[in-house]
Amino acid sequence: MWKFLLLAFRNIFRNRRRTVMTLVMVGGGVAGLLLVGGFFARMFWGLRESTINDGLGHIQIFTAEHFDREEKHVLDTGIDNWRQVAASVSTGGHVRGVAPRIEFYGMLSNGVKSGVFMGSAVDPVAEKSLGFTPRLAVGRDLDARPGGEVEALIGTGVARSMNVKPGDGLTLLAVTSDGALNGIDVQIVGTVNTGYKEVDDRYLRITLPSAQRLLQSDRVTNLVVGLDATENTDKVASALAPRLNGSPQHLVLKKWIDLAAYYKQVRSLFSTIFVFLGVIVFFMVLMSSVNTLLMSMFERTREIGTMLAMGTPRSWIMALFMLEATLLGVLGAIVGVVGGNLLGVLLNHSGIHLPPPPGTTAPMSFRVLHVPSLMIASSLLVILSLALASILPAIRASRLQIAEALAHV
Repeated sequence: MWKFLLLAFRNIFRNRRRTVMTLVMVGGGVAGLLLVGGFFARMFWGLRESTINDGLGHIQIFTAEHFDREEKHVLDTGIDNWRQVAASVSTGGHVRGVAPRIEFYGMLSNGVKSGVFMGSAVDPVAEKSLGFTPRLAVGRDLDARPGGEVEALIGTGVARSMNVKPGDGLTLLAVTSDGALNGIDVQIVGTVNTGYKEVDDRYLRITLPSAQRLLQSDRVTNLVVGLDATENTDKVASALAPRLNGSPQHLVLKKWIDLAAYYKQVRSLFSTIFVFLGVIVFFMVLMSSVNTLLMSMFERTREIGTMLAMGTPRSWIMALFMLEATLLGVLGAIVGVVGGNLLGVLLNHSGIHLPPPPGTTAPMSFRVLHVPSLMIASSLLVILSLALASILPAIRASRLQIAEALAHV
């Protein structure tokens, strides 16, 4: 078997120029898949972590009614005993903290112009403990200390539309939990750039006590749970679910992936693109390899005839050609993995930035992740391509007639 393998290896390098060109082609296909797949993997990772750290959290807790029906009045599907629930959840393993939230809508006015806002009420201390910090364009974050002016952060689009800046005031109007209209005056302490223009045009953020006073309710919309690592999400969700069963309200857990609709759409789109690229590489390697192996078979026709005349089984001839192609695929995969990783390192240190993705305003850095599973899959793909490409030349070589093969010029 070792001599058979050595013979196949020697046959590969008979025509070194053709072998090098084949290795460049096969290795280029592997390197291309590694670079594209590594870029997509880095993009998925970055989008996942930014989505979580922008405030989504790893797990969110709601009442079951929040998803079963529309609210008749603000916060009528909110969580009543949220402090007890938060205390129970925060003692779980891998839990960094729990942050209460209120999501609400209303009108705002600067005395001359009015507009609609999407409000988010938070506990600044809890948010900071989870690493959730707003992307401030100007100004500062909310002050967690009670008393004094009611502070607010607004989106850059709101600031531009209302013609206000930090230090100016706005009036907020919202419907309370009893259906009445209530209002408060707020002082702008900063503007926020979320990266999404549609959000920036409506975004407003105040402290939790201010929102509860405005809405006349002690409930919260949901609780956001932050973990020490995203990889622990499934484990923690399974451990926390039994703790919520004893609550007077029917509470449900939602993992970040259940709430990250944009992430799932982007991942689905680019995964489809990557599969399409993989199919193209497969057929490109397959077709070009068939041509290369057929040329090799025609050049060795007299040699094959000699081997058959000496009593070499036809199955051995076929196996030899397939083994040569497989070895060529293995060498090409090695070249592609090494070359792809080296190119990835160079690109990661190049500092290249791409234009902002659709719907965002922040540029994206071009970085490539080195994914072992992708290296293995890409290598197996080209090895399989070469093995399949060798079938036709191997069959034709094994079916040669001895007299015709020996007379071939």
